[in-house]
Amino acid sequence: MKKKLIYQVVYDEIENNIRKGVWKPGEKIPTVQELADQLDVGISSVREAIRILSQQKILRVEQGRGTFVEQQLGEKPEEKLDFLEKSSIEQLTNARLIIEPELAALVAEQGTEEEAKQILKYARIMQKKFINGKDFLHEDIEFHHTIAKAAKNEILLNMIMMIDDLLYESRRHSMKIKSQNEKAVNYHVLIAKAIYDKNPSQARRLMKAHILDLLEDLNIN
Repeated sequence: MKKKLIYQVVYDEIENNIRKGVWKPGEKIPTVQELADQLDVGISSVREAIRILSQQKILRVEQGRGTFVEQQLGEKPEEKLDFLEKSSIEQLTNARLIIEPELAALVAEQGTEEEAKQILKYARIMQKKFINGKDFLHEDIEFHHTIAKAAKNEILLNMIMMIDDLLYESRRHSMKIKSQNEKAVNYHVLIAKAIYDKNPSQARRLMKAHILDLLEDLNIN
């Protein structure tokens, strides 16, 4: 079994403290430095975990004041939805197959040049990190989030954000499939280029091919 990345360990520790009621809604959690010292990890790993938790509306970061618990957590998402244990990642990927190719096409058609550049930037960073043997989960998530936002469809964006925690877990899982990482990085670059070139049909086709390829690997593993 692949060892967890350091920020994933920090993420789980913070989440468990909230789930157990150690830190309650509205309460301020320890500072980044304090958490780094307590868990004996680097500051960057703590910041990444907090960034993801704030994106999921579990934590709230207030500039100059600190980080606060935004909501109480009940049972874990996989317990509540019974997804991640029983072929849910496959089901979630099938759902992505319906939504994400169209999002990519929308952005290619009506996205701004700045948005296209940002999407391409994340894809390039993913490629560079992969070549250097570094984790690129953050850029992967931001790549898809930027596409969802740039599509300028509030309903589709809210649908994506509602399942954000499951999307995070599914991407964390898919990155454990060795054959998937290089292919995923290459697909992201091609999708970003199609969006930048304002080629909706190409962006749609590539995003669909990317997700179908992931589905095939999920069925094998």
